[in-house]
Amino acid sequence: LTRAQVLAILEQDYVASARVMGMHPAEIAFREILPNALPPVLALSATIVAGAILTEAALSFLGLGNPNIATWGSMI
Repeated sequence: LTRAQVLAILEQDYVASARVMGMHPAEIAFREILPNALPPVLALSATIVAGAILTEAALSFLGLGNPNIATWGSMI
């Protein structure tokens, strides 16, 4: 996802205009690309973490988790 976002952002007009203005490539990366590529990555990572929590809770509910650790699934 990150690679696809960065490649899509590199084709945008504001990145081309930053190159024409003479900005350093590192400056373009931190000022133009990173702020625009970060939100989709953060949203996907939050979804992945939520899925992992639900999977762990479901396994603990079925008795397949660690009985020595209090989890949401074992509490149910």
